Formats: sequence, C-alpha cells, structure tokens
Amino acid sequence: MLSNKNIELAINLLNKNKIVILPTDTIYGISALYSEENEKKINSIKNSESSKKLIILFSRFSQLKKIVKIDKTFKKNSNEKLPITQIINSKFGPMAFRKVKRKDLKKIINRVGLIFSTSVNYSGNKFLTKREELELFNIQISEIFWDGELNSKPSKIVNLATNKVIRE
Repeated sequence: MLSNKNIELAINLLNKNKIVILPTDTIYGISALYSEENEKKINSIKNSESSKKLIILFSRFSQLKKIVKIDKTFKKNSNEKLPITQIINSKFGPMAFRKVKRKDLKKIINRVGLIFSTSVNYSGNKFLTKREELELFNIQISEIFWDGELNSKPSKIVNLATNKVIRE
C-alpha cells in the first residue's frame, strides 16, 4: 500500500499531466490521466501503434456515465474478487475498463478521475516487475511508485460485445 505522502504525490503529478508508474491490483502499470494526448504519449513510450487502445481504470461506476452505458454483467464482473478488464462498446468505439480493488489506487482515482494503465514494457516484451527494471525503463516517466515486487499476472480480459475471453 502506498503511503499517504506517495498518494498525494501521485495525485499531484497526474493532475499536472505527467506519466507515472503505479502499482495496480495485478502488475505495475504506466499511468496517466485519461485523454487522447496521454494515450498517444504512453503508446509512444511503449513503442506501440499510436492508435492502440489502453485499459482505463475507474473506482466508481459514476465515473463512466458520460462515456459508456453499463449493464448488469459489467457491474457483476467489476465486483468480482479477481480483477477483470472488460471491453465494451462506447460512443468512441470499443473501450477497456477495469474497476480497481487497491485502496491506495481508489484514493488516487477518486481525486483525479479516470486513468490509463498498461503494463510496464516495450510492446511485445515481458512486463517488468523488479525495481531496477522499472527505474531503467524510460526517462519520460516522471515517478515510480514502488510498493514491492508484484508477482501477479495481468488481468483477465473479456470482450462483452462478443462474449469472448481475450486473455485468461
């Protein structure tokens, strides 16, 4: 769990449109406020296609009201014990959302709004877990919020539009 000091620092940096590395419910993620500009910045850092869609983290369903209509299945999946990323159709096309479980991350998102999160790695490579790897990752990252090595695996991804599991 991040300290209150680190939570405040993360909020401050995100509100200044900085890109940071945050611990998530699963692995470390490259994060920034939800915006088209930040999506492009993150994809550039990862050497991904500039149009690649990123996972959007939220803490309350009310944060999604203006973007997408959510149904019972989405709510049920969001409240499961294990983190599930869900792809649903929106007025902007398919989008991927995951409700956070970590209390520190909830505090951050409650204050800044929706944020992107994607694995810390260059496109096509294994995600990074060790502090030294994260520190050497990319100079465009403003801050790394270390909370010990996270040895989980990325979240399950389900496409609700097609009822298919994309990643187990």
